[in-house]
Amino acid sequence: MREVTQEDLKKYEAMIEFFIKKYVLKNWNEASISKKMNEVSLGNSGWSIADFRQHLTTEVFIGLTKFNPDYRTKEGATIKESTFIYKHLFNRLGQLMKKLTKPKHGYGVWASNIEEVLFEIDRE
Repeated sequence: MREVTQEDLKKYEAMIEFFIKKYVLKNWNEASISKKMNEVSLGNSGWSIADFRQHLTTEVFIGLTKFNPDYRTKEGATIKESTFIYKHLFNRLGQLMKKLTKPKHGYGVWASNIEEVLFEIDRE
């Protein structure tokens, strides 16, 4: 298993900011990347931009541990680490945004209950 260092995670900070700007900010009217607005709750989701940053950093860590530099496609091509991480973040953030947002409602986009999203409550 790969040993992930702080420098490995710092390489992907720009990619994390890109995902926040492109996919998170457009879903909530009160979302902002300024440092003063870092902890503002986004709708009724219970998440803030700081929470998304932390979640995406965790996903980068998971992606780096799952990355296999010896992997070859059927055609024999290799995959770059940054491409693998980009696709991993794209898929994981997409899954999270589907759970948190409901585009058919007004107010930017309303969000689901966080406990329901994280499956912390029993559905009976």
